[in-house]
Amino acid sequence: MQRILFCNIAWMLLYKGVNENDKPLNGGVWVKKNKAVHEAYNFDAITFAGDDTRYCLGYVETRVSASSTRNELHIERINGCSDLKNEEAVDDVLVIWCAKDDHSDFISVVGWYKHATVYRRYQAIEFDNGYIQEYNTIAEANNCVLLPSGIRHRRTLWYVPRTGKKNGPKYGFGQANIWFANNSDEDPYLKAYLEKIISQIDEYDGENWLYKTTY
Repeated sequence: MQRILFCNIAWMLLYKGVNENDKPLNGGVWVKKNKAVHEAYNFDAITFAGDDTRYCLGYVETRVSASSTRNELHIERINGCSDLKNEEAVDDVLVIWCAKDDHSDFISVVGWYKHATVYRRYQAIEFDNGYIQEYNTIAEANNCVLLPSGIRHRRTLWYVPRTGKKNGPKYGFGQANIWFANNSDEDPYLKAYLEKIISQIDEYDGENWLYKTTY
């Protein structure tokens, strides 16, 4: 099974900044209080100075310890990366972004980065307007897809499981915003689910809202 990482973030339409038409939903206490999240720019492709390649910078919130210290993202738990405990990043990861809309009763895939680099610790970039964007994943924009809102609601296609629900699967998101989806060789149901999602991603040829700029 390839390297894969599921990330639970707030629900937005375009992820190109917070505005009157696109406010984050279901992102936890911080979102309710501040109406702002770093993942608001997860599909706002940028270029770096001296490089014409466009990139998407992805943010997912890791757990915060009792001392209010933000935990690192344990990249060694990604499938096939157990020997990377001392590394600061891992390449060639399929990062699947997931969120829940107010009109749905399940978490769904909202988009993905193929061939992404995932960092153990948060990175940061300051834009010309002074805004500092944090991120812990990065991928070339041509490897990124943001699903149209209507497609995300198709449960049979883009449903993402959560553990702890009555009669629910034993795999999926727990309390954390990150699901490593490892040990698939030990669980045939998890293996089948991952194969299905990966196949749908590889075969997707529909509209990509990464390039959508109007609401």
